[in-house]
Amino acid sequence: MNFNEVKPEDFTTFSRVPPPHLQMEQLLMQLGGGGTEGTAFKKKVMLAAGWSHTGVVSFGKYPQEACNAFNRLRDGLAKTQDPQELLDLLGKESQ
Repeated sequence: MNFNEVKPEDFTTFSRVPPPHLQMEQLLMQLGGGGTEGTAFKKKVMLAAGWSHTGVVSFGKYPQEACNAFNRLRDGLAKTQDPQELLDLLGKESQ
C-alpha cells in the first residue's frame, strides 16, 4: 500500500481529504487487531518509527518529529504489512 509523503503542515491543516498520517494510523489499528490491541500496536510502531512522545501529545506540537516518524513508517509499510516484520524493520532502521 502506498501513501503520500507526510509533510509538517499535514498536522496543522484541515482538509476534506484525510492526510496520509491518518490513513497510516487507521492501517496500524487494523494490523494490530483493532480496539485496544490495535491502539497498543500503533503506539509500539510509532515508538519504533521515532515518535518518542506519549499518546496525549499531539503530532501538531512537534510536527517535524511526527513527519519524520510517519515517513519512516511510510517506507516500512511499502516493504511489509506484516505486523511483526514491520516492527522488526523499524527497529533495525532506528539502530
